[in-house]
This record gives sequence, structure tokens and C-alpha cells, in this order.
Amino acid sequence: MTTSGSTRSRFAAYLGPQSKPYIDNAVLGEIRDVAILENQACARKVALAAAIWDTCIHQNVLVGDVIQDAGNYAASEIAHVLGCSKTVANTYAEVGMDLRLRLPAVAAAFEAGELDLPRVRAIYRCTHNLTQGAATAVQGEVLHAARRLSPGPLATEIWSIMYRIAPEEAAALRKDLKRHTNVTYTDKDVLSTLKADLTAADAAAAWQLINEMAATVCRRDPRTRGQKRAAAYVALLHQESSMACMCEPTDDNPCTADTSRPDRRAPLTVITVDLATLAGLLSNPAHLSGHGTIDAEYARELADNAHWQILLTEARNLAESLGHGEDLESLMDLDLSTDTENGADTDDTDDTGAEGRSDSGSRTNHSGSKGGPQTPRGSKVRNTRNSRSEGSRSHVVFHPLGRGRRRVGGSVPRAPRSQNAPRPPRNSCVATPYRGTYTFVAELEAAIAADPALGLALHPDGHGGLLLPPPGALTYRPTTALAERIRYRDRTCRHPGCDVPAQQCEIDHIVPYFHRNPSTGGWTIDTNLHCLCRYHHGLKTMRLWTPVMLADDVEFWISDAGTSAVTVPGTTQLADFDHLPKVGPKPKGTAIGCDSPTPKTAKPQPTPMPASAPEDEPPPF
Repeated sequence: MTTSGSTRSRFAAYLGPQSKPYIDNAVLGEIRDVAILENQACARKVALAAAIWDTCIHQNVLVGDVIQDAGNYAASEIAHVLGCSKTVANTYAEVGMDLRLRLPAVAAAFEAGELDLPRVRAIYRCTHNLTQGAATAVQGEVLHAARRLSPGPLATEIWSIMYRIAPEEAAALRKDLKRHTNVTYTDKDVLSTLKADLTAADAAAAWQLINEMAATVCRRDPRTRGQKRAAAYVALLHQESSMACMCEPTDDNPCTADTSRPDRRAPLTVITVDLATLAGLLSNPAHLSGHGTIDAEYARELADNAHWQILLTEARNLAESLGHGEDLESLMDLDLSTDTENGADTDDTDDTGAEGRSDSGSRTNHSGSKGGPQTPRGSKVRNTRNSRSEGSRSHVVFHPLGRGRRRVGGSVPRAPRSQNAPRPPRNSCVATPYRGTYTFVAELEAAIAADPALGLALHPDGHGGLLLPPPGALTYRPTTALAERIRYRDRTCRHPGCDVPAQQCEIDHIVPYFHRNPSTGGWTIDTNLHCLCRYHHGLKTMRLWTPVMLADDVEFWISDAGTSAVTVPGTTQLADFDHLPKVGPKPKGTAIGCDSPTPKTAKPQPTPMPASAPEDEPPPF
């Protein structure tokens, strides 16, 4: 039996090497047009199913002494005509009714062919339990995300939006879904499926354990990544300390498998949350590494039951707008010492590829949104900010600075609250549409389409605007601290639409590193590094997709076929925090108005890239 990958390789070997892959734009246009027609037809099918179901549920039937609606009859007829199950027929009807009654903008996009059924179903699954006000507020931002994401990443983004505009409702839904944890077994022909539906934290910890176990074999083990994870899963169930390596050792190449894993801290989860939310003053969403956004209450619950460590961060462009600039650190006096004796300095930023890569730190890692003493970072030049569209005025990127000491669970002080005191409003934004990350992305994409000069790299030479390279800039492999900052900033692969967690990605130079003369190539600094999964790293290396870095770590991608997209770091948030839910008074200096002055932009000048740079960059490190 051959896999699709081996089949493609066989075709490639038959055709022989080509100078460069080529896709006819006319063919791409035709498949896009066909997809629009297919989506329009599917939207009509869903609308008709809803109409049939709506008609039947108003026709009550007396069965004995019980009055029943005829909804089941509608589902049976729809299932018979379409050749699907009654469950699928009911789903068509429910989605159609929800679009008609609660999500008219999504319905219009579906009817226009902009969205396909899988994405529409993802929207329905995530939002059908929201109140009408929250659904109205979330609808516009969800549409922006749905036009750019596949169903899986879209569902994650919708939950992120919900945690921001309706935290109490989203938290209640999360608690309700917790009741549906389950393990199922499905017997197939040769292979069987064991599926576990777990809470986010438990799933992240389990996935981390599986990857750690899979990494105990040596690099010459012939199994694929998935096969090693499957074997690791079985080994963990049998309570084994390591896996048997399948390599064939020789005298020259002995097996280097880690047959007895050293004592490690229990691999739990990595949580990023601002200090005000951790202390119960705000209800900003948190981030669970490898999973995505979680609600504030869940993040505090995890913090109360784990050892954790503060990762101090700064909101640099927000600080600039408030007039602090590079003197922000003078306003703070925080202890950034690292408790290495307690093992707080973890090795979870090894710059290897995705295979076998996992967070091994036994802490829940929280990051505060306030600044601290700034560690030297040569790439941070903030007097050249090309925020050149209206949308770019309303976002902020957080940068990590340093670490505090380890804390035990439950040691975070909570704001006192009288038991009988009325709870302040948790949601102040349902009156107007929510404005979030993908609104910013849509506006920036529109601005670049109108003026392509806005898509030029801010620092096309890959030097971050610096005249002299900072320490480590001329070394190919980034330091552990720098790699950790990049993974914290990006959180996922930076290719458009990809949601592979940063911990499973490789760190890539945007402007290629020039090994023969590092000073002339792209430097190993924050503004020239990003996370890419192995799949998209390969496409970027072949120059089939090319990214450039704009201001504030925003990336503009363009493919060899002319397709383009904008991606932003995972730590990007809106600088206008008025829409965020509040528990108590908002700390001074956490928000600015949308009409706040924007620092002047230094116009980027294209710089030729070293001619031999691409061929000098070896495979991903």
C-alpha cells in the first residue's frame, strides 16, 4: 500500500527535476469560480432544508393523547431526497434556521459563495448557543476570519473572539462541554481508532507527554512522526519509560536513543495571561500553548493548581503612543532573577524541527502585559513604524522581557469582593460589532491592494534597521532566549491559515542567512525570524511563498502564482481596550483612543538580497 506522499514522489521521479513549479493563474481562477458556484448551490440547499423543516414544525400532529411536531417527518424526507442520514438532514435545517434568524451577514456571504459549508458549520457549532446580542457583535469579525481560515483554525479563532466579547457565556459553554469528555473505540479493517475528547489542559498535557515519549528514539528511527507518536501512546499506556528504537545500529552509527529518560519536571501546560486577569481585575482571554485561547476563569483555575512562573512582557508600541518609548523600563522595578536552582529555566526552546519537539517545563507559564526592565535586544528599533492603514492604529504586539521566580499554585492575590455587591457588567461591546485581529488584517490587505508599496518590507536587508549587528546576530542558530521570544510572539506557524503550534515549528530566517558572509545576509534577530511548520518552511525555501516583515512583526505573504495574504503575531491585540470585559477599575494606562496620534513612519527602501543567499540556507534548524 502506498501513501499519497510516496505517490507524489513517484510522479516527481518520473517527470524528472524541473526549474520551478508553475501553476496557471487561469486554472486557479477557474477552480475559484467553480467553488463559488458550488457554495451558492450548497447555500440554497441549506436554505431549502430550513424552509421545509420550518413548515413542518408548525404543523402539529396528534398521536394518541400527545401532540407532536412534524420536524422528524421533514428530516426523513430531506434525508431520502439527498441520500444522507437524518442527522445530516437535521444539521442542514438547523444551520439554515440559525443563519436566517441570527446570522444574516454570514447567510449573505454563504449565498454569495464566499464561504463553503464546512466553514459555515464551524460558525454554527461555535456560536449557536450565544445570545442574540453576542452573536450580532461577533458576526462581523467571524466573517473576516472565515474568509481567511479553514474550518479547524476558524473554530479556534471564533472561540478566541467569544472569550473577548462574551467571556461569561463562553466560559459557561466551556463548562458545559466538559460534561462531554469521552473515550471511544472504533474497530476498522486492519487499524482501529481510539479517540479521546478531553478538556483543553488535559489534552495539551497528554499531547506533550506523547511527543516527549516519541522523542526517546534516535534520529535514525525509520518510522514517520505519526507512527512514532502511535508507538509512544501505547508505551505510555503500558507505563514504559522509553520506546524501543527501530534503527539498525552499526559500529560507525550506534543507536543514540534515550533508553532511560532523566527525571524531568512533570510536563504540564504553558499558559500566557496578563497579570491583571490573573489577579482577577480583568477578564482578558488567556492562551494555552498548543490549544489556543481560553477564558480567564479557566486560566486562573489552572494557575491555582499548578506551579507557575511569570514571563514579563511589554506592549512596546502602546507604550510609545503613551509617550514612554524606550524609557518604559525606568517606570518599573521588578525582580527578573531566574530561579535556576528550582529548575525554572526550562529547555523548551530547543531549536530543532517539529519532530520530537515539545515543551518539557513543569510550569504553567503566565505572561503579564506590563513591562519590566528590558533585556538587550538589538533588533528592537521603534522609530520606524509603518502603520499605514486605519486598521493598524488599533493593534498592539507584546514582547517578552524576562522571567520572575517560580510560584506555587494559589498564591495569586484576588481582588476582595463583597458577597452581596452587584457584579459590574462583564460585556460592554454587544451594542456595536466587535473589532478584532481579522478586521485589522482585512483593512491592511485592502490598503496593500490599493497601494502595493505598503507591502514592502520595513527592513528588506533583514538587519532590523540596525547599523551594527547585536550579539548573536551573525550566528545562524538563535539563542534559546531568542527562540523562546519568537515562539511566544508567533504562537503558531506564520504562513496564512496555518495553525500548527509554534512549539512544533522551525525557526526560519525571513531574509535568508548568508553563511559565507553573515554580515551581508539576514541577521538572526527578532525582526528577521519567524515560526514555520516544516511543510510551509519547505515552500518558503523553494521561493513558492515569499514573506516580508512589516512593522510590529506583521508579515505580508505573496505566492509565485500571485496569491497574497497578511498574518499577524499570535500576541497581537487591539490597543483600544474599551471593548474588553472588566471586573474592576481599569488600571491607568492600559488603553488609548482610536484617534491617538500614530508615530511617523519611515518609508522602507528596497534593498537587494545577496544573490547566493537562498542556496546558502541549509535545511531547517
